[in-house]
Amino acid sequence: MKMKKILVLLVAFAMILGLVGCGSKTNTETAKVEDSKTEADVKAETEEVKTITFAHVSAETTSTHQAALKFKEVVEANSKGQLVVNVYPTGQLGGDRELIENTQNGSITAMVSSPAPQVNFVKSATIFDAPFVFEGLEHGRAVLGDPEFMDAIGNEYAAAGFHYMGASGQGFRTLTTNKRITTLEQLKGLTIRTMENKYHMQTWSLLGANPTPLTFNELYTALQQGTVEAQENPIELVHAQKFYEQQKYIVDTNHILQVNTWIINKDFYDGLSDELKAVVDDAGKQAVEVANRVNDEKGPEYVKVIEDYGTEFVEIPKEEKDKIIEAVKPVYEEIKAATAPTVYDTYFTAIEKYKTK
Repeated sequence: MKMKKILVLLVAFAMILGLVGCGSKTNTETAKVEDSKTEADVKAETEEVKTITFAHVSAETTSTHQAALKFKEVVEANSKGQLVVNVYPTGQLGGDRELIENTQNGSITAMVSSPAPQVNFVKSATIFDAPFVFEGLEHGRAVLGDPEFMDAIGNEYAAAGFHYMGASGQGFRTLTTNKRITTLEQLKGLTIRTMENKYHMQTWSLLGANPTPLTFNELYTALQQGTVEAQENPIELVHAQKFYEQQKYIVDTNHILQVNTWIINKDFYDGLSDELKAVVDDAGKQAVEVANRVNDEKGPEYVKVIEDYGTEFVEIPKEEKDKIIEAVKPVYEEIKAATAPTVYDTYFTAIEKYKTK
């Protein structure tokens, strides 16, 4: 009996030694794996995954949406799994004003829109509403990317709770209407839909038109029902929203560059590591580049679709365009008064700097 007990004890002791040995081997292998990991890998494993809810009101066929998808691609590829981006197009999360407000309060993380409705939150975004200031599209984009201007406008967005990532130029806003217009006089009394923006409305009032603010997603129906006679948007949006189906003419007013500003909630951005901030900023820069490129590549295609439908493109004679430009001059003083001096000065300095004529 004693011998049996001794054998049991020896077996148990051997099992314990085996377990200890296995444990030591496992710990050693684990240590080797841990040693092979980079500091960034360890950091990625230990940090919480953050989600960026990115929203806009444009159609999925637009350069804006393609650029938003590029933002998602770059952020997710370069953040080592620490950031995930969910993109919501076509106003799924609300109109421009709602998206701006919710990005400011953090219930939405990021968005892109025209700065025209952002004026209600960032007063100096008014600078983008100055009409007839660019020689052409490339001139405007050069001004938007000017480093001194970007710093100045970025500070104003930061003060309102946003981190400013950049601005794309989607083409010039043009007038669409059912009345053939080639003179300043013919604009008088025209009921035109505008964004909810004081300076856009003032510009059209100075031209004798009757500006009527409506949200973007109400516009097609308003044109269809005759609530408004006309509207103004870049060709890409006229195509994407099929406004040409309800309008006989597209008039080359080219009055304001359609700028789209890319912004993210500042508290969210400030809470990121320096590495992730750099990822977000790079993604914003690449999104701007994609938006510009896709817009340019698709432009001729949009024009052909519109012309094939039967909508006519109308050119305003130079002498009449000069009268229109002269008529809107009072709006510049209003814009200057509403804009931070550093923003106004750097913007118009950049306009002169990048002129080619």
